[in-house]
Amino acid sequence: MKKFVLLTLAGIALFAFIFAASILWYRFFYAGEGVKEYSSVEVKLDSDSNTIDEDGLIPLDDETAKLLTPYEFSVKNNGSSDALYNVLLEDSIISDDETYSSKELLSRTQLKYQLSLDGQVIKQGNLKDIKNNILDTRTISSGKTNNYQLRIYVSQDAVNTNWQNKYYHFNVNVKMEEEL
Repeated sequence: MKKFVLLTLAGIALFAFIFAASILWYRFFYAGEGVKEYSSVEVKLDSDSNTIDEDGLIPLDDETAKLLTPYEFSVKNNGSSDALYNVLLEDSIISDDETYSSKELLSRTQLKYQLSLDGQVIKQGNLKDIKNNILDTRTISSGKTNNYQLRIYVSQDAVNTNWQNKYYHFNVNVKMEEEL
């Protein structure tokens, strides 16, 4: 009986040793394959100037629009490798403020935008032409910061439309894709 107990314990110990060795072998040689890590991307958003209302609401041409105070935000890659991200522009309604609760939201067909990166205009056009709310898709290197400026304004083409007494409120979000 004593031999049986010792053989059983030795069998259990041998099984545990083989199991532990196979796990270590797998982790050493195969771990990380097919597993993607994500960089640490820091986003700083300007929360004060994301509404267009009657204070600056007049139809503008593209050159005059460059003089508007922009909505500013930055994307910084704190990770150790390059990262791919999308800058998204999402419409938003202000329903809890009495100033805006009685007003309608401007249509994207009445609005234009200018997106600048580090002081250079990289994109401009009609808001209605933005696909899937993606303003920009870009790769950012490790340790680099991209500084954006966004101007949204009533298009000069919207002069004959009903743009008075309306507003446009937006949110900018940054969604990171997997590392390259």
